[in-house]
Order: sequence, then C-alpha cells, then structure tokens
Amino acid sequence: MADKIVRLFGGHRNKVYKTNGFVKVVWKDGFKRRKQIREGVLLENFVASHTDIKARILVDKSKPTEEENGELVTYFHYVDGEIRYPWNLEEIASVARLLGKFHQAINSSLLFTPYSILHLDFARGNVLFQSGSSSAIGVIDFETTAKGPVEQELGRSLSFILVDTPCEVYETSQEKFRKLEQRTMSFLTNYGLPYRKENVIKWTKKLLAGDDFGSLNSFRDSAIQFAIQFINSLTY
Repeated sequence: MADKIVRLFGGHRNKVYKTNGFVKVVWKDGFKRRKQIREGVLLENFVASHTDIKARILVDKSKPTEEENGELVTYFHYVDGEIRYPWNLEEIASVARLLGKFHQAINSSLLFTPYSILHLDFARGNVLFQSGSSSAIGVIDFETTAKGPVEQELGRSLSFILVDTPCEVYETSQEKFRKLEQRTMSFLTNYGLPYRKENVIKWTKKLLAGDDFGSLNSFRDSAIQFAIQFINSLTY
C-alpha cells in the first residue's frame, strides 16, 4: 500500500509534506543553496535534541539533505504545534520570549562571538504555538540561519509583525500608529536580552523596504512610515 502524503500548511517557499509519520521538505532551488540548507538542518536538529525548544529531529542525521527525483529533500520526525497568524499581543510577547531563549541557548552552547547565530525567519509560518494557548513553544525551518547582530534578527521578525498588523480602513493614522507601536513594544520589551532599540528599527525599515511580503506588500508602505516615525521618536 502506498504511503499517504499530505501537504502541510506553510511552506511558502518550499514544499512540505507529511508522509508515513515523517515530514518531507522539498527545498526550492535546493542545489543552489545546499551548503546553507545543510547547516540550517543540522542546527534545527541540534535545537530539537539539546534544548527544550520544539523543533524537528532528523530521521537520519547522516543524511541532512539527499537527492530524490532530481530535487533536494530532507526528512524530519514530525513535531506537534500550531502555526497561526496574525499574532495577537499575547502571542507576540510569547514569541519574543522564545526568541530570546533561542538566542541564549544556541549562542551559549556554540559560543559564536562577537555575532550571534540567527534564525532570520523567526516569523509567521515558522513559529509553533501550543494548541489552545498563546504560548510559543518551538520554531522550524532554519534554512536562512546565519551569524549577525541580534538587532538584525529582531528587525526581521518585527518587519513581519508590522505587515501582519490588522488595520481597518476607518482607523485614523494616529490609531494605526498606536496599534503598530503596541505590537512593536510587546515584541521588544519581552525579548529579554540586551539590544539597541534604534538599531532594531533601522534593520526593520531596511528589511521592510527590501523584502517581498507577497500579498501583504500593500501594507508595507504604512509599516515603513511607522518605522521612520518611531526612529524619530526615540530619545538617544
């Protein structure tokens, strides 16, 4: 009997399937990105195996990536957790705490200095929540992992939080700014590790301007304007 294959939610760039109790990731442009994908897959396996942050464990650690039908694929064990967005304020706060926990666990274990090991896609579609709860419990898809300042990671996550902010057409500019400010502060105040706020917002602005948010690109301009105003409001 053939294995039942189910396409999983998420995977905006790659194709993700559940098959025979395992998760199969088919990497887009995998052979062009093989080295980075391999490093990210091994890091995800490390997180799952050596921390209490939920992530995916490799089915065969000796084969972090393999070729199958002309594509680069990885097989993981399935990990439970809900993917949801847009996040509310409680969920944003929990995500920030999980991100701080991730940075502290990984960088104290692997001792990369002066830069931190960054996930760089710690955002919607990759963060796992406990079912029926606002608690963020895990993260997946480490294919963009790199070293850099924590402000870059925070800016990347915050850029997604801002474009995901639900705003109504009848809301005034001031009301929209306040909503974006609340979500920003919920994220930054709960991260828990040292960072420079002005550098986070500069990274946020840069990433908003340069990234493709797909169907949410229409919200990008208002997010950029918020970032500019927020930088101007900071007291140095």
